[in-house]
Amino acid sequence: MLALYRGLRRDLRSTELVWLFFALTLSVAALASVSFLADRMQRAFQFDARQLLAADLLLVGDQPLPPRFSEEARARQLQIAQTVVFPSMATVGERSKLSSLKAVTNTYPLRGQLTVDQSQYTGASSKTGQASLPGPATGTVWVDQALLDTLHAKVGQQLGLGDRLFLISGILVRELDRGAGFMNFAPRVMMSFDDLSGTGLIGLGSRVTYRLMLAGSDNSIQGYQKWAENYIESEGLRGLRIETLENAQPLMRKTLTRADQFLSLIALLTAMVAAVAIALSARRYVLKQADVCAVLKCLGATQAEIVVRQMKTLVSLGIMASILGALIGFGVQEILVKLLGGLMMASLPNVSIWPLAWSMLFAWFLLIGFAGPALFSLVTIAPIRLVRKELDGVSVKAVWVALSGIVTCIALIIIAARDLKLAAWVGLSFGAAVIIFAGVAWLALKALGRFHLSQFAWRFTLVMLARRARFVMIQVTSLGIALMALLMILLLRQDLLVAWQGNIPPDAPNRFMINVQEDQKSGIAETLKSSGTPSPDFYPMIRGRLIDINERSIAPNDYLDENARRLVDREFNLSYAQELPPSNHVISGEWLKGDGPQISLEIGIAKSLKLKLGDRMTFEVAGEKITAPITSLRKLDWGSMRVNFFVIMPAAQLKDMPRSWITSYYQAPTQDSLDYQLTQSYPNVTVVDVAASLQQIQEVVDRLGSALGLLFSFTITAAILVLVASISATQDERYRNAA
Repeated sequence: MLALYRGLRRDLRSTELVWLFFALTLSVAALASVSFLADRMQRAFQFDARQLLAADLLLVGDQPLPPRFSEEARARQLQIAQTVVFPSMATVGERSKLSSLKAVTNTYPLRGQLTVDQSQYTGASSKTGQASLPGPATGTVWVDQALLDTLHAKVGQQLGLGDRLFLISGILVRELDRGAGFMNFAPRVMMSFDDLSGTGLIGLGSRVTYRLMLAGSDNSIQGYQKWAENYIESEGLRGLRIETLENAQPLMRKTLTRADQFLSLIALLTAMVAAVAIALSARRYVLKQADVCAVLKCLGATQAEIVVRQMKTLVSLGIMASILGALIGFGVQEILVKLLGGLMMASLPNVSIWPLAWSMLFAWFLLIGFAGPALFSLVTIAPIRLVRKELDGVSVKAVWVALSGIVTCIALIIIAARDLKLAAWVGLSFGAAVIIFAGVAWLALKALGRFHLSQFAWRFTLVMLARRARFVMIQVTSLGIALMALLMILLLRQDLLVAWQGNIPPDAPNRFMINVQEDQKSGIAETLKSSGTPSPDFYPMIRGRLIDINERSIAPNDYLDENARRLVDREFNLSYAQELPPSNHVISGEWLKGDGPQISLEIGIAKSLKLKLGDRMTFEVAGEKITAPITSLRKLDWGSMRVNFFVIMPAAQLKDMPRSWITSYYQAPTQDSLDYQLTQSYPNVTVVDVAASLQQIQEVVDRLGSALGLLFSFTITAAILVLVASISATQDERYRNAA
């Protein structure tokens, strides 16, 4: 190793090898930073899956679970806990905020620890005030710090939830089983399970998730799981699923996988741009080393000895670049962790050796694929080169260089993407961009060649560009790819949400009100009208489950697409109307006519479930079956911020079914007390502040944008390296031409 280091230090006196070393180090650093972060996140997820469940097994449903499940668990001597999660307005004084309310029994959690800071309540120090506790005591709640900040509240004050007031006795520090659903963007409020019934918050149409949590020995859990699966199938229970260690937090797993793939592809793009600099620097290094190899052959060196010499250079270069790149990547990864902040699900474990191994493997891919053909071409150098200076070139077959680079790119894209379809799209997009930029550069060179300028400097420049057309095309193409990537991330980071909000009218609804009952509509309308808000339109909402399509029973397992499986497994929000709602457009079929059985279906749902006009859908609503054919397909304008439904039927089919009402309206920013007034007068009603949700999403986008911006700084650095390498690659030739 010491000999390799000394040899590399001697070789690095060559400027060309220094640029090659920098480009290789940059590529390794970009991928190593992402690899370190992804490795820590995945191992944090897999470290103890039981903590992410807070149990060994979960039964999850959108309706209260039958008592039979708890009875069987007690008979098998399993530990039991229950949770109920749903959105609800939380108020302090005249301020209110949509929160994610979680009611837990005093045995929660069964696995892992729930960390709560009660220092402000007990008077202890912040460090000693944090403890791992079971659920909160009756009459008290624990909340996220973000909720206190929003409501300008503090520990010890009263928090209003529905019909009751609760004492804020602690701040939630760590809740591992929280998951990654949209409602979890809302700050958490945790209360005792025994207090839930007194709040009056759960009513008809409420979106509630019920969980039965179980823990015990592996054999007991496996036996209970088999019993539960058979019981669910034999009783035909719908909307009930089992979560185990194998399928724990599927949404979080999917999110982590997609984030890992996206960040890896960004780093790979940097590596591909840097690979061009590696190839150009290797070519210039070879031209400089050609005379050295010719001298060695004159002194009796064989081709094998020259190959060994170049192998030593490659090995030492790869090892040093891998180590330095990995160190830089580790430092960048620490910055990424701080930028992502609270988006991390838990405390991350320490780094492992695998990202370093991956970085070294990647370095060898780049070296062998892009620098190898040029370096090994030195064995073909003839000693006569020292006498005949016209033999100043080096025979490097362009076809082998191109083939080696293409194969390396394909391999790296597949490895980084870990998905053949995604890899194919990335590869095709990358290839198309290269062809387009190269074509534009070639056309530009042809067009410039037609100009006949009298001024010597310009004429000399055009002649030199024409003579080095290949390198000009490489330079333009590489910089074009890098700038395209940079502009893409800047557009996504800065303009996506702004452009979306720009399509929303200034007076578009920014509040949604759900769970409204029939006898509350007039009072709510009057309250809004007296505050200066236009009278809202109320839309009926009926909960129904899709059970048959074309007289054939369906189940989630009938579909491969995950979105389709969720649609079949959950309840739909059905509605009825006579007129086509605003912001809805019929794109196929005809809008509802008369009172006969018919369905107007949203086009996205139709594609997911592979439905078409004429197909008959059967929904079960409150124990009754409603069957109707699809007579129209609609496209919805989600940017209108109005109430939209996937399934609409004539009023005659649904008006006698149990229903709640939903509406949307615009509330001026100066009317903060209106939310409080409505939720106090109607505790069962949930007011969703869309403006606040957009702000929360914006914060997430900003954090991710900062992380992506840091990674794309690597891309710009790689583009600069390409520019320097392109200029250096033809430096000697330009000197001779100038002379």
